[in-house]
Amino acid sequence: MAQTYTRPVPFDDHPLVQQKYIVPTSSIEDLYIRVKKLVRLRTPGGIVYAHPRFGKTYAVRYVMNVLREDYPKAVMLNFGCQMKRHRSEDAFFSVLLAAAGHPGALTGTIAKKRAKLNDKIVELVERSGYNWFVIFADEAQRLDVIEYEWLRDVHDELERRGVRMTTLLVGQPDLLNQKSAFRLSRQTHIVSRFMIDELQFHGLVTADDAATCLAGYDQTYYPERSDWSYTRYFLPAAYSTGFRLVNQAAPLWNAFLDAHKQARFEYALEVPMQYFARTVEIALIENAEHDDYGFTFSPEVWKSAVAACNFVMAQEELRMVMIDD
Repeated sequence: MAQTYTRPVPFDDHPLVQQKYIVPTSSIEDLYIRVKKLVRLRTPGGIVYAHPRFGKTYAVRYVMNVLREDYPKAVMLNFGCQMKRHRSEDAFFSVLLAAAGHPGALTGTIAKKRAKLNDKIVELVERSGYNWFVIFADEAQRLDVIEYEWLRDVHDELERRGVRMTTLLVGQPDLLNQKSAFRLSRQTHIVSRFMIDELQFHGLVTADDAATCLAGYDQTYYPERSDWSYTRYFLPAAYSTGFRLVNQAAPLWNAFLDAHKQARFEYALEVPMQYFARTVEIALIENAEHDDYGFTFSPEVWKSAVAACNFVMAQEELRMVMIDD
């Protein structure tokens, strides 16, 4: 192993080891373009849906980060929808207040919490210099009719005060069933505010998608503004002689294809981002000690990493759902 490279940060502190990083995929880029269009057109709401573990939450973080680059002072909020046996208006507005960064999220009556939320959002929007903001509702299939009504009240009050609100419902395909149910029950006010647009979020479906993602590891740096890309950090000697993860797209994709075929899945291969990223992490972390000039990943390395990330086991859980789709 080459001994001439000193990594800039301890191994355990690297974002990849801690799984605190984001690299783009084709589907994430598509989501960003669509969300940016919704913002530009002031569309009041839309649905982003995918099966579990396909990287929806991960994608929302990426989209919010990139939107902040395009609109540095724009207000973007993100809250998680909670599964509860009994719906509580008090708890609902506490969650929204916390998402807005209000210090009094847990205090006051329901009426006061409503007023504090509206005032806080207006304050943030006025400070931003825009007249709009975006709010992401994660795991939105958990929202009940009454919670949509509460959210509608916020939407209407802010609109009366000159603030346009774009709500992105992010969740599982059950959201489409909810939309159909609202239409059948003539609750079109919910559909027209929060469910106008639809976007299915996909995993990786081609080797080109894999290449797009792998290029992110070659082009993302830590520490920021250093020349230590993620790829270079784990394989500095190999990197110095031309190794790049983007060139591993075909063998990595073939490893997923082989696992998919051996499991005899009856639907086309679609790799959720969580399992793709975990595969790359395993390959880099476990092979960092083997780094040397001219080192590269063998097909066996990728096969082992795909097996270790539990991709096949996870797909077994989704088998019937994917067949139905």
